[in-house]
Amino acid sequence: MVTTRANGASISIDRLEKRFGAVRAVDGVSIDIAAGEFLALLGPSGSGKTTVLMSIAGFDFPSDGRILIDGADCTYTPANHRNLGMVFQRYTLFPHLSVLDNVAFPLKMRGLAKAERHARAAEALATVRLAGYGDRRPAQLSGGQQQRVALARAIVYRPRVLLMDEPLSALDKNLREEMQLEIKRLHSQLGITVVFVTHDQGEALTMADRVAVLKDGRVQQIGPARDLYERPATLFTAGFIGEMNFLPCDAAAVGDTIEVRVGTAGRWTLPAGVAVDPLAPGERALLAIRPERVTLAETGASNVVPARVGDIVYAGAALLVIGTAEDGTELRARLPGAADLRSLKPGDTVGFHFPAEAILLYRAGPAR
Repeated sequence: MVTTRANGASISIDRLEKRFGAVRAVDGVSIDIAAGEFLALLGPSGSGKTTVLMSIAGFDFPSDGRILIDGADCTYTPANHRNLGMVFQRYTLFPHLSVLDNVAFPLKMRGLAKAERHARAAEALATVRLAGYGDRRPAQLSGGQQQRVALARAIVYRPRVLLMDEPLSALDKNLREEMQLEIKRLHSQLGITVVFVTHDQGEALTMADRVAVLKDGRVQQIGPARDLYERPATLFTAGFIGEMNFLPCDAAAVGDTIEVRVGTAGRWTLPAGVAVDPLAPGERALLAIRPERVTLAETGASNVVPARVGDIVYAGAALLVIGTAEDGTELRARLPGAADLRSLKPGDTVGFHFPAEAILLYRAGPAR
C-alpha cells in the first residue's frame, strides 16, 4: 500500500489575488485547510476556483497574497519543488507506454532505478484497485480505469497534497458516482490532503469534508455540506446549492417572531431564527425553502401558497410537482415517489405548504 506523510500537509491561503489586467479573477481569498482535510472548491465558470488551485500547485503565481504549505511560504516556489500530486480532467496518459510505466513515469523523472519505480508503481495500482493491469495499454482500459491510473500516477511519489481539477467531468453518470466513492476511499486510506475543484454541487457535497463556494473570485461561504445545504449564508449559495424555492414577501413585524406578508397568502408568523439576514419592518425579503420540505395542502390553510399545477414529473424515488403562484413565482414540491397523486392533474389549483421551521428568510436584492 502506498503511504503518505502523516495526515498530508496543511495549506493556508492568505488574501490571495490574481489580476488579469483590470479583471480580478481571484479577489482576496483566504482559506485555511487542515492537514488531511478534503476541501472542495465549488462555483460556476469564472468563479476563480481553478485559478486558486493552480496557484496552490505553482502553475500560476498570484498578483498578491500568500500560500503556505505546512507553514512554509510557497507562494512563488516552482511547481516541481512543491511535491504536490495533480489530477486533471484529461487523463494525459502516454498511449505508447504500459499502464505500469505511465504510473512509474514521475519516479523515472526523479531518477529512481527501474526496479524500485516499478515496485512502487505496482503498489500504487493496487491502492486504486488496478493490481494486475500494469501490462495493458491505456486504450485497453475504460474511462474510469484510466482515471484510476491517473490517480495512481499522482500518488506514486507520495505527495503531501493531492490537487484535482474537475477530474470526473468527462465520465458518464454511473462512472462518475463510482469514482466519487473511490476517491473518498483513497482519501480515507492515505490520509492525504485533497483540494478538489468542481462545478458540480452534488459532487462537492458527496465527497468533501468542507466546501468553499466561490463567486466572482470571492468566497461566499465555507463549511460542511450539511451547513451549506440547510442554512446557506447568502442568496447566491442558497440558489447555487441544490434546488430552492424563492418566494417574495415583506417583513411586517420583527421581534421574538417575524411576521411576513406573502402576497395573497396573507400574514405568516415565523420563528426569529429563520432570518439569515437581519430584517427591518417594511423591508422586502425572499422566503426560501427546499422542495423536499414542501408538502401539498388545502388552499386557505396557514403557510400555504395557492398555485396552479403546471407539471407532475415521476422520477422513481421522487415525485416533482411544479406549480405557478398568482404572482408568477414557480414553486416546486418534491414528494416521495410512492405518493398517490393520481387525482391531481395539470391545471388544477393546489396549496403548497411551507413548514415554518424549514423556511429561511433573506433580504431581497442582488445575490452577493
